[in-house]
Amino acid sequence: MNEKRGYLVGIQTLFDPDNVVWSFLLKVYSLLLAGLLWFLCSLPIITLGPATIALYSYCFAVLDDRESYLFKSFFSTYAKSLKQGIAVTILLLLIGAFLFIDAWFFLNTMPMLFFVVAGLGILVLFPALHLFALMSMQKSSIKDFLKLALYLSIKHPAVTITVLLVVTVWFLSMYALPASLLFSAGPACMLAAMFLRSFYKHIGVYTINNYNKE
Repeated sequence: MNEKRGYLVGIQTLFDPDNVVWSFLLKVYSLLLAGLLWFLCSLPIITLGPATIALYSYCFAVLDDRESYLFKSFFSTYAKSLKQGIAVTILLLLIGAFLFIDAWFFLNTMPMLFFVVAGLGILVLFPALHLFALMSMQKSSIKDFLKLALYLSIKHPAVTITVLLVVTVWFLSMYALPASLLFSAGPACMLAAMFLRSFYKHIGVYTINNYNKE
């Protein structure tokens, strides 16, 4: 009888929402679900920006222990950042396409200019690694976001390269297991958010997400 009672208590403890293991599993599940929302909302391609802003916003909220309902939080931020996010996405896609075409052309004609274009590509890529994270925290103009992202990427290359490594590992995981694209954006964004949050707080640019404020 005592053994049965102890067994039932053990089961209740295991599924207690306050249990450390259960709480961790719930967070992992939420991140995977957030990754799926990001994937679905990014399908039009031009909405990659708003989807990434919403995902960063949720990840920062989890890290701050101020997370709310995933769907409400994600889609609220997604809707409010739609205009700016799409504009930035289109801008980055156009610049990226232009540089890619130039790089492909110069690689076969003038290799020296290929390296120049590659350098310009890095100048675009590095700020982009900060851009959507910054947009998830603050309200400002696109011009100001671009200036701050460029400054941070050049002034603090170690942090930028760390985030780049996270993104690279994420891409490699999708190459090895394409189906992981459906869910993996959540955990990958959380890992990047952990580094960026610590860095942004250290330099004083980390603010509570204004998108979810009424």
